[in-house]
Amino acid sequence: MANQLDIMNRGNRPTFVISNRPEVIDITIATFYAGNFIKDWHVTEEVSCSDHRYIRFTVTGTDLSVEVLRIPRRTDWESSRTDLSGSLCNVTDKIINCVGLVTAARQFQDVIAFAYNENCPLTVRRNNRNISWWNQDLAERRRKVHRLFNAAKKSGNWTDYKRTLTL
Repeated sequence: MANQLDIMNRGNRPTFVISNRPEVIDITIATFYAGNFIKDWHVTEEVSCSDHRYIRFTVTGTDLSVEVLRIPRRTDWESSRTDLSGSLCNVTDKIINCVGLVTAARQFQDVIAFAYNENCPLTVRRNNRNISWWNQDLAERRRKVHRLFNAAKKSGNWTDYKRTLTL
């Protein structure tokens, strides 16, 4: 609460499962602001190839497929230098005490940021969700581990599951 963080966990489904006991030990935290965008938080029944279960949630209100950023190598550095030298004349040059030093430092920082932002264009980059390393072999291994986990959960014999998990 002191750091304005909120726990997103909902319910009491175990997030950690071992052969002799399930426990709720994993937590998801977010700022109060970010927490407003997290919906449908839940622990899945999927086998994660770990003792920890997958935690799933939906982030609403944002388009995760688009990223807006600045690429420094696309900066027009000549124009940036011109803007910077023109704006530096407005920075306080007489510093008498600590307050004046802090003010001058903020002004200098603002001038640099302004020159950079004016001369480095925003670029929109689309996020390609394809995962290059995932393949059919991994998918089959995951299915096998999932089946063994379910069998071990029912029978109480965790030997095959543990052995397959560590291959």
